[in-house]
Formats: sequence, structure tokens, C-alpha cells
Amino acid sequence: MPKVLIATKLNPVATELLTGAGLEVEVSPGLDEDALAAKIPGFEGLIVRSDKVTRKVIAAADSLQAVVRAGTGVNTIDVAYATEKNIQVMNTPGANSNSVAELALAFMLAAFRRLPYADGSVKAGRWEKSSLMGNELVGKVLGIVGLGNIGSLVAAKARGFEMRLIGFDPVISESRAGEIGVELKSLEEIFEQADVISLHIPLNDKTRGMIGAELLSRLKQGALLVNTARAETVEREALLTFLKERDDVRLATDVFYEGDVEGDKDLAAIGDRLVGTPHLGASTVEANLRAAQAAGEGMRDFLVKRMVRYPVNNLEIPPDLHPRFLELTHLIGQIAYYNIGGDQPHEVRITCYGRLNSHIDLLTCYLLKGLMDIYHNEVISPGDAESTAREYGINVVKRVPDDTKGYGESMTIDILSKKDEYRETSIRGTITQEGELKINRIDTFLNVDLVPSGHMLFTYQKDRVGLINEISSALSSGGINILNIRFTTDKKGNSVAAIQTDKEVGRDIFQAIKKAVSPYKSFMMKV
Repeated sequence: MPKVLIATKLNPVATELLTGAGLEVEVSPGLDEDALAAKIPGFEGLIVRSDKVTRKVIAAADSLQAVVRAGTGVNTIDVAYATEKNIQVMNTPGANSNSVAELALAFMLAAFRRLPYADGSVKAGRWEKSSLMGNELVGKVLGIVGLGNIGSLVAAKARGFEMRLIGFDPVISESRAGEIGVELKSLEEIFEQADVISLHIPLNDKTRGMIGAELLSRLKQGALLVNTARAETVEREALLTFLKERDDVRLATDVFYEGDVEGDKDLAAIGDRLVGTPHLGASTVEANLRAAQAAGEGMRDFLVKRMVRYPVNNLEIPPDLHPRFLELTHLIGQIAYYNIGGDQPHEVRITCYGRLNSHIDLLTCYLLKGLMDIYHNEVISPGDAESTAREYGINVVKRVPDDTKGYGESMTIDILSKKDEYRETSIRGTITQEGELKINRIDTFLNVDLVPSGHMLFTYQKDRVGLINEISSALSSGGINILNIRFTTDKKGNSVAAIQTDKEVGRDIFQAIKKAVSPYKSFMMKV
């Protein structure tokens, strides 16, 4: 019987899920590195929250197969060494989003009404009513930096306080921003116009230190900066210097800089202009319950069914899942990207038919990872893909299949975009008996039966006689040979030509083809 160590304080639902599946569970929270390394031998599973799973711990784990982080970030886990030791790492994205959003609003209320200082004053026996005049949130301008899942939740809650909402996100569309009631602005405009700025951006190479002295200098008189995301998105020295120079600006933060595990004495020096909490964003009963349930389900499914829900590293593929289905999600995502003109998706829907539906969580991770790689040139782990997609304002829908359609083991992916104009694409694919990636349908073209490979050219146009000859002639004029071609029509009189060539089609030849056949859509891609 596999054994699972829960090395953190976690809602008992995780233990109940695991023991209910016949697994042996031991709960031992609060272990330091040495104690965890001494404890871990003999356990197949390990569940943690912010606890550190270091190289030393992993090296001591003689039976460990999986680590589940009850939360999103895995910076406390040595994922690279876990991968080297063939240990699957998973997380539970999205479980904490609402708790973080509520904390951001709590910070605004606490800072504007000076609640921490007032509370301390009363407890000290003072009655300083006249000196504790505060401000209302009604009518104030809230600038939200990062309009993903958490930022959107903050916007929804702030509307209840009748705040005016402005926001910055480099990838969100005007229509998506409008849906959540936010007017898009540049970062500079937000720092100049907002009474409150709330940060909800992930930490990566692009965002590390993105808020520095120049932006801070633009803050309005009496502004409040709220950070429930990552401390390192704000340049530390610039922030400290600025707060010393501008005694009118306030800071509310739940996050501190690397190494400041006991807070930051330099920040504490600004006194009651600081409202600080010790990384409590996810510390609610409800978030703990959601994270515990997801962690328990993830560990149970891995150890009992060899199913992976939200992988952080690329290891375990269930034995009843053909590994090329993971490649298929990326291929369909590529074609979908070009089909909607490269627009940022507003919604992604995935439907898995037959036995494939039991792996929909894993396939969704790989689909979204592929889309994030394509759209944002940001290589992320599959386990972070769903939360990252939601951070970018993408709604993710896992649909219930209708297996009476007889599609066998296949998947359909629908992508909707509303950036400039409404666009939608729907693509279905499968794996052949020979293990090849096959596209069955593209939008209204129901019998594509395409096995893409190498250099591919797609053209969509009104059907007419001679189209293939015109395309072939244009390719031949450039010394390009056709290796394979699929041509099909729909009920509306449109046609699609999917052509594999022996080399890349140059821009001049591509333009010649477009001039010859007048497609309403065309693109090239490399498979």
C-alpha cells in the first residue's frame, strides 16, 4: 500500500480522499529540512504548501514518486532535481485566487481607514479620533496591473465599492477589459492617475523589477500601492528610497523580498504608512479546503490510476494514454493560432471523446502550455499553464463529450477571440493506428483527414475550378515541390487546401499564390 506524507497543515479532506482510496497517510507539519529528509524514506507521495522540498530532501527519498504542491508556485521545490530523480511534481492552480483578491480589497480598506493604527491605539488606551480621519473608496481610481484571474476578481469586487477602474495588461483585449469594467491604460498613465494601484502580475524575467524609480515618481499625492503578487516585481532599493522621500505615499503588502522571511525592517521603518501581512494571501479556510481537495485528488489519481492532473514537470504519461496525444494538443493549438489570425484567445474549450475524457485535465494543461508558448513566447510548465492562461484573461472550459457522435478517441478544441473582431475556430484531431497525428476537421470542413508534417501551406477560399493548378503553378515557379495535398469543400461553397511542400515557401511565392486564388485566409507553418 503506497504511503503519503502530508508535511504541512492542510484541511483533513486531503487525508480523507487518500485513505478512502486505500492509501496510508501520515500528517507531520512543521518539519525543517533535516527533519523532512529524515522522515521521507519509505513514502511514495509528499504533499506540501510553502514547505521547502530541497535537493537534500529529494536525495533522501528512496521511494518517492510524486510531490504535490497544495497551491500554485513551486519555487520552494527543487523541480530540476525531482525530474532528474524521476519524481512527478504537480500543483493545484486557481485554488487561492479569490482569497488573494479579497486580501487586496481588505488592504485598501485597512489603509484608507487607518485600521491597523487605530486598533493599536485603542488597545493602548488612547482615543485619537480626531487624528485618524480616513478616506472612502467610493469614486477613487483603482489601477489594476495584471488583469488575469486575480486581477479580474479584484475588479469585480471593487465595482461594488463604486471605484473607477483602469488597468494595464499587455495582452488583454479592449473587449475583454470592457467586460470586466476596466479602461485600459499604459503603466505610466496608471501611476499618474490612480489613487490605488494593485499589483497582480506573475514573476518572470519580463516582470522582475518592472516597477522602478521612474514609475514610482509618477504616483499621485496620497496614493496607495498594494502588492499581493510578488515583491520582486517592484525594484526594492527604488521602493525604499521613494518611500523615504515621499511621506504621503502608503504601501500595503503581503509579499516580501527573497530572504525577508521575517518581514523587512527597512519597510517597517515607514511606520503606519505600511500595512503588512506575512504572506496570508492563500490563508483562508476556504482556499485551504480547495487546495487540500485538489492536492488529495491529484495525489490519489497519480498513485492509484497513474493519472496526472496538473504536472509541473514532464514525466508521467498514463499507460492508457498514447503519448502523441500530448503532441496533438500542441499541433491543434498551432493551427488554431493561425486560423484566428494570431489574436489573443478570449476562451478555449476542449472536448475529449471516448476513454480520452479521463485525461482531460492533463491534455488541457498541455494544450494551454502550447498556446502560452506560441502566444507569449513564454515557456512554462504544463502545471502552471491553466493558471497562467487565466492570468491572461483566458476562460478555460472543459466540455462534457457526446460520445454518441462516434468520434472514437479524439479531441475537439475551440478557440474564441474578441480582440478586434469576433473570431472562432474549431479543430478536431486524433492519433492513427500507425501513431500519426491526424486532423479530422477544421471549422466547417468536416473531412480534412490531414496528417500534417514539415512545411505546411493552408489556403481558404471560395471553391472554383482550377484552384489546385493555380497553386501548383505558383509553387513550381519558385522551384517548390508538393509532397502531399489535402483539398476539401464545405456546404457553403468554400474550400481549403492543406499542402505539404519540400521546403519553406518564400514571401514572394506566398504573395503570388494569394494573388492567384484570392483566399479569405491563408498561412504557413512548420510542423
